[in-house]
Amino acid sequence: MNLDEIDKQILNELFEDGRTNLSKFKVQLNQKMMSHTGIKKRITKLEQLGILKVQGNIGINTLNYNVMFILLEMKNYEEIKKVTSAYSECPRVFLLAHISGQYNLIMGVIGQNVDVLHRYLNCCGPTNKEGILHSQILFASNIIAPQFFPINLFSNISKESKCGNICKKCEAFLDGKCDGCGEF
Repeated sequence: MNLDEIDKQILNELFEDGRTNLSKFKVQLNQKMMSHTGIKKRITKLEQLGILKVQGNIGINTLNYNVMFILLEMKNYEEIKKVTSAYSECPRVFLLAHISGQYNLIMGVIGQNVDVLHRYLNCCGPTNKEGILHSQILFASNIIAPQFFPINLFSNISKESKCGNICKKCEAFLDGKCDGCGEF
């Protein structure tokens, strides 16, 4: 899909401040300012096309949360699809992408601290799933960019049925060391 200059101006304005009143937008069309009604129609169109989603993002560095990247080499494409399906709605996962090279899948995972990330890795993470040939774990000390993440950490909705890891059967959950995937 090709974006025209008006769409690009709107996306730039929203990037700078997604809460800006539409009447204060500075979008020019043929040397004239575009009306807020026209801008609203463009925003709605961009949302419907799946190009834009206006939402509240979270500054995980400000919350002192930690990040872990999991690189996975999977047996075949069917196993990749199983893992991506299982973890695509995990509240801790902020990145899930196919990559090329030695590994063919990368996951970015957020946790309140390194201990929580270790528990996730040992109890809930994909490294103990069938079809994984090798994995590499990388802990990040600080995310430089982006400053804000489009992740919903506080929904209180568990997605444990998707990944197959049931909290009530998890040793960390039973010992009180983990609140479950829907609790941050």
